[in-house]
Amino acid sequence: MNDGHMGPRKFWRQELVRLKYHNPAVSMTVERSTVQHDSATMSIHFTSENAPQTSGSATSAPNATSSTSTDKAPSNAAPTERVETIDMKFKSSNEILKEFMQVTRAMPVEATAEEREVMRSLEEQRIRGERDSKLSLEVRQKKKREEAILAQAKGEVAVAAQ
Repeated sequence: MNDGHMGPRKFWRQELVRLKYHNPAVSMTVERSTVQHDSATMSIHFTSENAPQTSGSATSAPNATSSTSTDKAPSNAAPTERVETIDMKFKSSNEILKEFMQVTRAMPVEATAEEREVMRSLEEQRIRGERDSKLSLEVRQKKKREEAILAQAKGEVAVAAQ
């Protein structure tokens, strides 16, 4: 779909948001194009060990600005040691994420006990909500049937009285 750009679009909307949330110090710049026949590539810039950092974190580097031209890196980005590219066209967002994790040697973040408890609670609420929604629908349908029967009976009584 969309000339092979659906996977990259889903990656950008879903996975990249999670990556940025769990890695706030890592600079991420997205250059989007509306031209469907263009390539969809992800360039991952690796900085050297002695690159300037904005904090004490080993993963932090100066934030790159958004670039609208694709011919050069943003001017205030840290110097890169190497650049890896991933061709994302005609790949699902899961395939792109898997390749991204292999290239960067990233490790998935495991949920804490507290987060698992919150997820379990949310799942219980969702199931309870579905059950309540079905019961509510049944009550509304029953009330509608009763009103229809009552309206029909009133109509028959009005016809018999004339």
